[in-house]
Amino acid sequence: MVGTKVSMPIRVDYMNKDYDKAFDLLMENKINIIYKTVASVEPYHATIHLSPEDSEKAKKILNDAGIKWSEPVPFY
Repeated sequence: MVGTKVSMPIRVDYMNKDYDKAFDLLMENKINIIYKTVASVEPYHATIHLSPEDSEKAKKILNDAGIKWSEPVPFY
């Protein structure tokens, strides 16, 4: 299939285990994770790409769990 896959990226800290907690919570709540990446340079963080229709629910789940997340900002 040819086309563009749209995702809503959110960024979580990787070194303090927030990524692991966030990933597990999102999976438990059946949030559609399209793909994920982990930065190999400081600050180490993970970006989780979600389906746009699930993004608001995912943000609420992470907020309720006390997991800090942010909108992605490019880094070089």
